[in-house]
Amino acid sequence: MLRRHEEEFFMKSIGIDHFANFAFLNHLKVSNGKKAAFLIKKANLSENSYESDLYLWRDGQTIRLTDTGKVSDFYWVGEELYFPAVRKKADQEYTKKGLPLTVFYRLPLTGGEAVEAFRVKEKIKSVKFISPEEFYFVADYDPKAEWALETAGGKADEAERLLKEESDYIVFDQLPFWSNGVGVTNGHRDRLYYYKNGEVTAVTDRYTNVKDWQVLDGGNRVLFISNRFEQKKETPTQLKLYEKSTGSITDVSMENPFSHSRITLLGDDEVLLLGSDQKLYGLNQDPNFYRYNFKTGERRVLDESHMHSTGCSVGSDVKMGNISSPWHYDGKNTVYFTETVDDSCQLASIDLEKGEIRHITQKKGMVVEFAPYEQGFLTLSIRGNDGIELFYTEMSGKETQLTHFNTHLTEEYTISTPEELTFQNEVGDEIKGWIIKPVGFDDSKKYPVILDIHGGPKTAYGPNFFHEMQYWANLGYGVIFCNPTGSDGRGTKFSDIRGKYGTIDYNDIMTFVDVCLQKSPWMDGERMGVTGGSYGGFMTNWIIGHTDRFRCAASQRSISNWVSKSNTTDIGYYFNKDQIGTDAWTDHDKIWWHSPLKYADRCKTPTLFIHSDEDYRCWLAEGLQMYYALKYFGVEARMCVFKGENHELSRSGKPLHRIRRLKEITQWFQQHLKD
Repeated sequence: MLRRHEEEFFMKSIGIDHFANFAFLNHLKVSNGKKAAFLIKKANLSENSYESDLYLWRDGQTIRLTDTGKVSDFYWVGEELYFPAVRKKADQEYTKKGLPLTVFYRLPLTGGEAVEAFRVKEKIKSVKFISPEEFYFVADYDPKAEWALETAGGKADEAERLLKEESDYIVFDQLPFWSNGVGVTNGHRDRLYYYKNGEVTAVTDRYTNVKDWQVLDGGNRVLFISNRFEQKKETPTQLKLYEKSTGSITDVSMENPFSHSRITLLGDDEVLLLGSDQKLYGLNQDPNFYRYNFKTGERRVLDESHMHSTGCSVGSDVKMGNISSPWHYDGKNTVYFTETVDDSCQLASIDLEKGEIRHITQKKGMVVEFAPYEQGFLTLSIRGNDGIELFYTEMSGKETQLTHFNTHLTEEYTISTPEELTFQNEVGDEIKGWIIKPVGFDDSKKYPVILDIHGGPKTAYGPNFFHEMQYWANLGYGVIFCNPTGSDGRGTKFSDIRGKYGTIDYNDIMTFVDVCLQKSPWMDGERMGVTGGSYGGFMTNWIIGHTDRFRCAASQRSISNWVSKSNTTDIGYYFNKDQIGTDAWTDHDKIWWHSPLKYADRCKTPTLFIHSDEDYRCWLAEGLQMYYALKYFGVEARMCVFKGENHELSRSGKPLHRIRRLKEITQWFQQHLKD
C-alpha cells in the first residue's frame, strides 16, 4: 500500500485554472413524472466565458439535451421542457439594439429539434405556467426602453437611435440607482405580467418591485411579496393579492412595517410565511416561521427562535450558475427547505402543527438545491472534497450519489483535507476553524501561512473544497480560516455584530491565529499573509491598521470608509447604517471609528488591493482610498482593477480574470512570504 506522500507523487498538482475542470451542476427541477433536469455550467478558457447546457436525468441515466452552451434557464411544462434562447439572427439583432425580447423554445423529450413556443417583448426573469398558452411572468421593466419604443412608434431602428443618443448620459433620481451584478437600475423594477394566447397584460405598476410570488386557483389569483417606491426603496415589504377577475390588488400583509421574505402555499388562503420585524437584531435577524391565513388575518407562530438561517450561505468557489431551491409542501403537514447549520447546509423540514424543525441530512458539506422525488428527494450536494453532484436522499437522510461529473478530480489531484480546530473566545463562545497543511507536508519543516477571511459577515466557512486554498496548499503554504463571531449558521445572537465591527470579530480571528501557531509548530509565525474579500476585505484593511504581525496582505473588494460606503453603494444607505448602528450625520465619530481608513497612518504591511470597476456592493472607491492612503504614508502597495467585473469576481468572474486575480494574490504572497 502506498503512503500518503507516495500517492501524492503520482497525482497532479492543483493549478491556478483548476476551477475550469469542474462541472457546476445547478437549477435542479423535477417533472410530474420520474424525470429530472438540471443545468451544467463549465468554464471555457479559450473563449474566456462560461457554457451552460441542459441535462436530463431519467431511469438512472444522464442525457445531455443541448449543446449550444447558452441555456441559462428552463421550465417543465407537462412532460416537455421550455427554455429561453435568442437563436434567430433577426432576434439577435433586435436585442443588440438594447430592446427587450424573450423567446421560449419547446424541447420534446421524444426527440427532435427545439421549436419556438412563444415570444414576449419583455426581459423575462421567471415564469409560472398554467398551460403552454397561459402563464404569469416577472420581467425586468426598463423605462428607458419603453420610452424609446413609444417615441419611435414601435420602430426598432428609430428606438435604437434614441437609445444611442441617450447612452452618453446616466441619470439618477432614485435610491438605489445601481445594483451589483446588474448595473444601473434606476427606474427598473421586477414587474409582474399575465400572458394568454399571445396577449400580455401588466399586473403591477411601474413602481412595484415583485419578489417571491405564487399562483393560486388555476391562475385566478396571484400572491406576491413586493415593495413599491418612487424615490427611495425601504427595507419593509408587503404581501399583496391580485385577483384576475377584477384586476384588483389588495394588501394582505401580516404586519406593516414587516419584512415578508418567503411564501409557500398550504391551501386556498393559507401560506407558510417566512418573515421578520427586525426589531431584535436588525436586517440580519433570522426570520420567524408563521402559518398565516391571508384572507382572515389569522396567524400562528411556528418558530421564533432566531436560530434558523434558511438557504445556503456556506462559501465555495466551485459552485455557480442559476442556483434555486423552491420550498416544498408535501400536501399534508410538512414543508421542506434548506438551512445553514454551523459549517454546512442541510435539508430540513418544519412540522406545520408542532413547529418542530428537523434536519434530514446531517453530513458535513452542502445541500445546495433539492426537489421532491419518489419517496425522498433529488439534491444537488457537495460532499467531501468533491464538486456538486446529483444525489437521491431518503427521508432518513441516507444518500445515494447518482452522478460523477467531478469525482475524478478528487482521485487525480492532490488535495489537503482541512483539519478542524476549535477554541473558546473572550465571551465563552466556541469558535471553529480549519487548517490546511501544505501538500507534501513534512513536520520537520517550517511553512509560510495564509489566513483567509470570509465575506458577509453573515456567511460561513466549511470543510468543503476551496480552489484558491488548495492551490496555495499545492504551492507549499499552510492555509487557515475560521468562523468568527458574526458568522452564519449559529443563530442570530451569534451573528449579530451591529456596531461591533473590528472588535470581537477581530479578537476572534487574532486568537484563532494564536491557537493555530501554538498547536502547529510547523507554521512560521514570521511568514504569515492575510487575505479576504468584502467583509473579509474590510477585516484585512482593519488588521493592517491594528497589527504588524502579517508580512503582507491582499485586500479584495474591500471596505475602507463607512462614510463613502454608506453613500455610494447599492445597499449602503440601509444595510451599512444597520450594521454600524448609525450614519455620518447622527454619529460621525462612531462611523469613522469603525472605518479602516482612520488607521491608515499606522499601517506598515505591504498590501495588494484587488477590486472591480463594476462592483456596486463595495464600490471601487473603497479600495482606492485605502491604496491611496498607504502610498501617501510610504507603505508598499499595489492595486489591480478588473474591468467589466463586479463583486462576484472570485466566484463567477470571466475565467481569465479569475486566473489573473489568483495570480496577482499568489505572486504577492510569493514575493513576501517565500524565503
